[in-house]
Amino acid sequence: MRRPTALFLGTLAALGFAPHAAPARSPLLHVFAQFPSAGLAQPPCFPTPNTKLFDDETEGYAAQTRTNPAYGMPGWSRSQGGRFHKGVDILPVEFERTERTVKIEYYDPKTSRSFSKNEPVCIPHDEIYAVLDGTVVVVNARSERSGYGRYVMIEHRFDDGTPFLSMYAHLSRVEVKEGRSVRRGDRLGIMGQTSSQPGGRRYLSAIPHCHFEVGRVIDENFASTRAARALRPPMLGGKYDPRNIQPYDPIRFLREFRAQPRSSLVLTKAASPQPREP
Repeated sequence: MRRPTALFLGTLAALGFAPHAAPARSPLLHVFAQFPSAGLAQPPCFPTPNTKLFDDETEGYAAQTRTNPAYGMPGWSRSQGGRFHKGVDILPVEFERTERTVKIEYYDPKTSRSFSKNEPVCIPHDEIYAVLDGTVVVVNARSERSGYGRYVMIEHRFDDGTPFLSMYAHLSRVEVKEGRSVRRGDRLGIMGQTSSQPGGRRYLSAIPHCHFEVGRVIDENFASTRAARALRPPMLGGKYDPRNIQPYDPIRFLREFRAQPRSSLVLTKAASPQPREP
């Protein structure tokens, strides 16, 4: 049976688990970049059918836990403000709540005590959309390679030509290939529960979501650096490795550039696939 997002808020997950955490190779990983003044030629598409931000609220949009209502929000929202989250974890609109359960461990900072709960396993059905025209630069189709699970990364341009990236993670299915040109609103895949980390998979079983990021490359020569070659897990995507991406605030991105639901867009056919530049 499928239920609306509002009822989904009763299913919560573990505080303190950070499936997206990465080794800090640059302080820029922990501060949001400023958008170029040039802006965008067109408003972005919401990356999922969830458009709760229209109501100027994040309840029902970003994932929460039993002890941390800001868990899925960008910024210093993890581990009592001690851990930086680069993206926003967008809740599904349509999902199936099963009779199976998963045991989730929690930590309550108010009481300094840990506890566990058996939470219902939920299966998401939401489609994932490209926020703007761009080129697919990374497709990770093997969930065991990253804490982000299966994910897609697309390169876009601001009006002044400045490149930036959007990322869509934890997908159950990816429907695009690297090098393909996509249009705003094109379907990229289906929301899922994938991650290389066992704790991440448990959390995503209880609260499936799309981890959505926007950001920019920090070091164009990252792939050739000694630090990159020493990364564990190994580097993925060359200079587009998530550990080389400084984030923009994704909530501000969607609000400031006035994101629109896919249903309101006039969709056009994507251009023929283009090879990715070396």
